[in-house]
Amino acid sequence: MSCAPRLAAIGLMLLPGMGFPAAEPIRLRITVLGSNPVTTITVGDRPVQAIVDTGGGGAVTLSKELIDSVRGVRLPETRVSNDAFGRASINYLYRVPRATIGGQDFKDLTVLQALDHPPGSGPAVPNAIGRELLAKYFVVVDYAGGSITLWPPETRNTSCGRRTPIKMESAENDARLAVGEFDLQAGRIRLLFDTGAQYSILPETLADQLHLGTITRGQTRFYQAEKFSAAGQALGPLEFVVLPATPPAGAQGFLGVNFFARHVVCLDYRRKEIRIANAAVPGP
Repeated sequence: MSCAPRLAAIGLMLLPGMGFPAAEPIRLRITVLGSNPVTTITVGDRPVQAIVDTGGGGAVTLSKELIDSVRGVRLPETRVSNDAFGRASINYLYRVPRATIGGQDFKDLTVLQALDHPPGSGPAVPNAIGRELLAKYFVVVDYAGGSITLWPPETRNTSCGRRTPIKMESAENDARLAVGEFDLQAGRIRLLFDTGAQYSILPETLADQLHLGTITRGQTRFYQAEKFSAAGQALGPLEFVVLPATPPAGAQGFLGVNFFARHVVCLDYRRKEIRIANAAVPGP
């Protein structure tokens, strides 16, 4: 089983042209493609697919071919990023004239150039909407309902009910990485809510440290968390793949597609709270 490399960018930057979230929600219709939630955005006049990635760096990531097609302007700055395995890369920055996301126009948008990946090892599509845009909103992730909705940040949305919220524990290097504390039978761990992760992941070092009872299928280890809860709310069972992963500082693992398929997740970045509800339609 492979885990596609994905960005966990280091550092913060201001994004010209971003502005403040509009009063109306941005509704992104999604399909799960290659284990990632994919929506359609328009860059210039071109409709393209993009992953909605709560763990991804930047506001928007675009392929070099797409950037060139809309005459994007190269900026002098670069961005250093690490993937899920701790491998560092240099990302080039460009400014593109216009992108339309969920019907809202973003002008003079600073974007990351997508990294090149060997065939079969990268994400489902090269373009992505990342956390620097998403964290400006109240984000409701509903895979079963086929949508990710970006509400104004002051929203008190009840899509996830009124259960006790999970405190949003930001990763040490970036307040826009949403991390929550979860209880396993073996102890408490901190997991990143990452729609860019192709499965829920625990690092090999953590699994060995906690003496987790893993099983091996093929050449890959898995851990079945029968007890899995947060803020007194039972959320399991949940299966994790065990890989030589390196989560961002402040997190110990990743929540991926098999978690989001079964739960509606509300990310309230302004109040630093996360609420979770069962999905209306069970995931696979």
